[in-house]
Amino acid sequence: MVIYEADFFVDGEKRLGQYTVFIVERSGDNWLPAVMALDALVTNFRLMLRPTRKKYAPAILPGHYIRGVEMTVRGRIHCVMLQLITGHELFLTPSTGKIEHFHEDLCAMKVPRPRFHADDSVARADIERLINYFRLVPSSS
Repeated sequence: MVIYEADFFVDGEKRLGQYTVFIVERSGDNWLPAVMALDALVTNFRLMLRPTRKKYAPAILPGHYIRGVEMTVRGRIHCVMLQLITGHELFLTPSTGKIEHFHEDLCAMKVPRPRFHADDSVARADIERLINYFRLVPSSS
């Protein structure tokens, strides 16, 4: 199930990259990629995530909800860590191995011009949905 731009884009929004990614999560003492792949669409304003094989509305994370983006390694998995304003950390790894491109696209997101307004209640609900689905834990920082 691919995310199509025409279905979700707002005025001035541009596609930076589209990837198949996996959330990397802790399992005991190990870090493993989640079983379900996600379609990730990175735009200049936001990140959209949706399971590749199921029909769900995408979880949308506006750029201003992402406090930091950094490449890291968890276990033996190279991934990108998103630090969210909620205090959570989300670890994503692209299936294609193009982690540098994914990282650059995420870093290129910016806060849109004032005429674009993201519904904060929807964004918070999407973050909570991701947290509940993948059982993310708050960061220790």
